[in-house]
Amino acid sequence: MTETTTEVAADEEDDAVPATFATVKTFSDKKKNQGRNVPEKKEPAKTPAVSDATESVGAKKSAASKATVNRPAIFSGFSLKMIAVVTMLIDHTAVAMLSHSFSEKTFSDPMYVFYFALRLIGRFAFPIFCFLLVEGFFHTRSRLKFAIRLAAFSILSEIPFDLALSDSEMPIKDRLLNWGQQNVFFTLLIGFLVIWAIEWWMQPWVKGKKAPKTFGEISKFFLPMLGFILVGAVAAFAIKSDYKLAGVVTIVFIYFAHGEAHPGMNMIRSGLILAIAGSSYTELIVPAGYPLTEFYSEKRGRNWKWFFYVFYPAHLLLLFGLQQILK
Repeated sequence: MTETTTEVAADEEDDAVPATFATVKTFSDKKKNQGRNVPEKKEPAKTPAVSDATESVGAKKSAASKATVNRPAIFSGFSLKMIAVVTMLIDHTAVAMLSHSFSEKTFSDPMYVFYFALRLIGRFAFPIFCFLLVEGFFHTRSRLKFAIRLAAFSILSEIPFDLALSDSEMPIKDRLLNWGQQNVFFTLLIGFLVIWAIEWWMQPWVKGKKAPKTFGEISKFFLPMLGFILVGAVAAFAIKSDYKLAGVVTIVFIYFAHGEAHPGMNMIRSGLILAIAGSSYTELIVPAGYPLTEFYSEKRGRNWKWFFYVFYPAHLLLLFGLQQILK
């Protein structure tokens, strides 16, 4: 697919690079070597970059991965979004149109096998969206605007989500604002706020170039982050957002792994987290998507930002309409 821009896969390029846990570890390693007769490694000349106090885990790990791993650059951010959109559409089509096309969930029924296969394909969508959410977190010019967009489309998508994906045998009036489950935008929003809170907490440690050493310092460093995750998990459970705790934890894990040498590992982690925390063995298909993020080009590709936001509620309304026509 032809790339139209060299920007990273996010909403916009960020001017201030955030601080993360890997930076704290780097400062700790440097401090350990102070006073020792450790020969300094000569590094090749490079273009001016941000200081250690603000350099992120993504910047550090990306530089390392580029120096050690020659990964094929196949999928841009746009390509990954299109794959996520198509697999999501397949999944939602199965739920909206085929949920009552079989009498029993048994593999002896060809219709159930077809339905099950479509749902398996749909498992790839959420981890890819989480991966791109974290990319956007690191590179957007305004995290506040990013969060506001997620919140706005969470609300705008809820009625279409309830109409299309609630039990089709329920009366329409009962499907409107069905509180049994909320759309995935809520999960993405909660995960975004959790990793934003985690980074905010780490900023003083990074700026002070200080890594936790004693048990007390380690507790002080990690316990608030666990608290942020717990609050996010409780919020996801309280509103019954899609994927709930498993979705929030997946986003946090991808955040901490940002910029690593093998981003394809995110699909493996996501599959395991979603299968264990989400209690759904079908998520074990997700590691098969390893090449998708492993061959990520770190380029945005076509800039169809609003298309992907609008597509979510629009395709749900379309499925609801088709559902009514074919009744």
